[in-house]
Amino acid sequence: MKKLLALLLALTLLTGMASAAFTDESKITADYTDAVAYMSEKGVIGGFPDGSFKPKDTLTRAQAAKIICTVLEGADKVDAITATANFADVPAEHWASKFVGYCADKGIVSGVGGGKFNPNGQLTNAAFAKMLLVAFGADGAKFTGSEWVISVQKALREQNMNYKVGASDEPMQREQACQMAYNFMRTEELKNVTGYQEVTVVPTAQNVKLLGRAEASSDGVTLNFPCDGVEFTTDCTGEIKVQYSTKASHYLTAFVDGKETGARVTVPVGSGTVSIYRFIEPGEHTVRNVQDSEVNTSGSRATIKAVVLQAKSKDVKPTAKKSLYIEYVGASTVAGCGTLGDPKTAWSTATHSGTHSWAYLASETLNADYSIVAKGGIGFIKESGKVVYKPMYFCQNAWVDKDAKASFSRIPDIMVYASGGNDKKPDDLDQAYYLAAKEFLTEARKTLGSKTKIILTHGQMSDAKHLEADLRAINELGGEANGFYVFQMPRGNGGVIATGASTPHPSAADNVRAAAAFSEYVQQLLK
Repeated sequence: MKKLLALLLALTLLTGMASAAFTDESKITADYTDAVAYMSEKGVIGGFPDGSFKPKDTLTRAQAAKIICTVLEGADKVDAITATANFADVPAEHWASKFVGYCADKGIVSGVGGGKFNPNGQLTNAAFAKMLLVAFGADGAKFTGSEWVISVQKALREQNMNYKVGASDEPMQREQACQMAYNFMRTEELKNVTGYQEVTVVPTAQNVKLLGRAEASSDGVTLNFPCDGVEFTTDCTGEIKVQYSTKASHYLTAFVDGKETGARVTVPVGSGTVSIYRFIEPGEHTVRNVQDSEVNTSGSRATIKAVVLQAKSKDVKPTAKKSLYIEYVGASTVAGCGTLGDPKTAWSTATHSGTHSWAYLASETLNADYSIVAKGGIGFIKESGKVVYKPMYFCQNAWVDKDAKASFSRIPDIMVYASGGNDKKPDDLDQAYYLAAKEFLTEARKTLGSKTKIILTHGQMSDAKHLEADLRAINELGGEANGFYVFQMPRGNGGVIATGASTPHPSAADNVRAAAAFSEYVQQLLK
């Protein structure tokens, strides 16, 4: 802990006096605001004389060397360092000579070739991460050779120090340096919080709230669909780990006090334990762990066997049910678990499984519990000149337990049917689509009963498709008099082709706009 505080004091020396707010605060990337604010509030990092923070500025190699010296020796002892750099471009009179020499002697830094160090060169994320790792006891020999960056990335993952920032060849930005330092600092600090001990809690229907279509059994809680999971409150701190069992790789996302904690965590095939959140402040918190994958096929569903956390007791309580319950049925159109981002970025970096977060955002706005039955893929297509009916979210699919469990623990007040997003629309499909839509709507009404409102949405991935067919189906089933509605999503889809997708997916702004419009529509509908 002493070394980490020294590190942060070193950052202060580089960046100026501490400040609680910055004139360019709006330029700080959202993922890093907590780390920057935390260190600012602690008085360990500040801004420049003009009041700015300059979050995108980079650290130089010489500045990094001074930081590491301060980490290892303490701010009150760095002036006494007598080492000398043995590089042609860092003469003895250079301000950083002793810092570079000190770090080089300990194997923390090395030159760039030709007997030079390049003190003013840009520091990369991977280089800063390597310095932190070695400073805190890692063997520097593991981070040499042509694949040293990969080795650094692996070490960060193993120590769970890649929270919100990783090791790459990109320049080390000041805001990223804050986050990386924050990761090391908070891990060390929370180890020293008294009154807490690691406890293992097996989730049941009594001690956690089951989210979505999740099911409790003696083995734990099975996650059948995206956003299935558990939610509870407890007095805890530090890290949350999940013991799991699964026959198919999937992902988990954590929310603490309603705020998403970062990118989803990969859960590999088999059984084991994964860390899904690290920096919970001591106190009572609401914790939500959800599956961030599209539907798991039969036999491959994921099970949360236990939640491991630092707690004052095993007093884990389920959160209260909300008065409104919504179920969304669709493909990636409704699969997003809260992460906002444009499709190419979100999918290519695997931050989450879907790029459609409007359903999640709308549910939060409406203060509703929700479930999502989603399965990516296709709708109606043509194969060899013939129309082939391959439903991805009609009743013949996962909704009635063909590919995954779909039991209701609670009948929804509203079902949202995100129709036609991926379907092609040659002229000869309208009749088939109409028949399939009517079949699904009939089955849904039979299953849900007369009180559930069923809303068909259109236009989220493109202009409305099969709208006339859907209108025909619901009119024949009694229309609004029998609780069937159609909602047209706002126009203006960003039209971004996501990595691995063939259909335009909405941008982050599109999702926010769609969520706002749908929330307003539901609020009016419920009056």
